[in-house]
Amino acid sequence: MVKRLEFIALAVITIFGIACGGEGASSKQKVAATVPVKVIRAEISTLENQSAYSGTVEPIERVKLSTRMAGWVDKINYAEGDAFDKGDVLVNLRSKDLEAKRATAEAASAEAEVYFNNSERNLQRIEKLFAEKAATQKELDDMSSAFAGARSRKTAAEKMKIEVDEILKYSNIEAPFSGVVARKFLQEGDLANPGQALLEIENSDRVKIVAKVPEGEIQMFAVGQEVSAQIQALKMGTAGAATQGIIDKIVPAADPMSRQFDIHVVLDNPEGKIRSGMFARILVSNFEGGGILVPHAAVFERGQLQGIFVVDEENLAHLRWIRSGDRQNGRLNILSGLNPGELVVVEGAKALLDGQPVEVK
Repeated sequence: MVKRLEFIALAVITIFGIACGGEGASSKQKVAATVPVKVIRAEISTLENQSAYSGTVEPIERVKLSTRMAGWVDKINYAEGDAFDKGDVLVNLRSKDLEAKRATAEAASAEAEVYFNNSERNLQRIEKLFAEKAATQKELDDMSSAFAGARSRKTAAEKMKIEVDEILKYSNIEAPFSGVVARKFLQEGDLANPGQALLEIENSDRVKIVAKVPEGEIQMFAVGQEVSAQIQALKMGTAGAATQGIIDKIVPAADPMSRQFDIHVVLDNPEGKIRSGMFARILVSNFEGGGILVPHAAVFERGQLQGIFVVDEENLAHLRWIRSGDRQNGRLNILSGLNPGELVVVEGAKALLDGQPVEVK
């Protein structure tokens, strides 16, 4: 019985030893396999420091249209959000009474014109007769007075016609520029009073972002400077939609409460996608200092740790735990764990083990 137990124990030890030896050989064989990789040399690069300033989109041109006359709103030709061209009639006010006055003024003007022309001919005839001593001084004076009255009557009729025409213009509200209707303040059938806003219109071809800049950073900006603008509402995701704009204006006085300056950045908006009231950011890049930047694909994560593989002179891959900083254009700033001049694996790191031989492509 004892011999039997010793035999079983010996068999178990043998099997365990074979198993352990097989696993170790397999691990060594796995480590020894050469893996093709692609590397780059770590170098000191200039770091980009990007500052963001919050702002709001506003139109370049915004006008509230009103009228100088009182009248009922007959028709509003454009709804909110509709685009229009310069000179288009946006609102029609009921103007039949003005049209009747205009017809009366035209008739009075035509009558005054006929009377004036007749008086002018009579005056010329009397002047000729008076020169020939065939007319008296009184007849000349009477005809001169009649001509002066006819001329005054003609001028008054013309002025009346101009006045009616000018008032009539305010019954048809025309667009002073091309744009979109932002807001309606009245509906068809409402009574419009002089000076009352009818529509608010905006120029949609170009917009501006009004951003706040602290007093200690305003020196980084200048009129005519090109900056990046980011408008979150135009694109899903955290990055938002970015475009380029030009600083058109820097308000010379800061807000006394916040100590911030307003800057105006003008953007082209040919498709009309950028709308007033949208939240926006102005992005300004400053290049300063130095750091080691590696492609983001070279860095892998294990839990809360970040690591990379570096290749030594014997073409062996070594695991390095690192600490990274900001991401800049798809690259990470390595704060610690990597030295300048070392070769960093950028492709093939997923198949590597610490100390594994590699073939650099």
